[in-house]
Amino acid sequence: MVRSMKPGKQRKAHYNAPLHVKRKRVAARLQLDKPDARFAGVRSVTVRIGDTVRVIRGDYAHGSEKRVGGKRNAEPLVGNVLRIDAEKGRLFIEGATSAKSDNKAEAFPVHVSNVIITKLDETDKVRIQKITGDRS
Repeated sequence: MVRSMKPGKQRKAHYNAPLHVKRKRVAARLQLDKPDARFAGVRSVTVRIGDTVRVIRGDYAHGSEKRVGGKRNAEPLVGNVLRIDAEKGRLFIEGATSAKSDNKAEAFPVHVSNVIITKLDETDKVRIQKITGDRS
């Protein structure tokens, strides 16, 4: 962690951080659809491929892509994380696509700060033990 209070040095350290540090910064708020007592007190979790997220800010927060004529005040996009770009802090979510000039669908990156995790991928038991604090 940078000890300087200067914003420029903070930004420089953030952009020049090694990839394993940037990967840990790709975290989002945990707000499960079905409350689970195991995760009581857990505020945020590092996002992994397979987690289900809901977009709460941006074009996909109000249904399908407002920029290209989608309905306003529709349901937000909810989908599984397909890929993570730790370098830029972006997630590729199923259903978040943008049309290219030749009308082909292209995956659209969503910044991690614009999503909340609604369902964890529980296939990795070690991850769940770390999150819940159950080390037994």
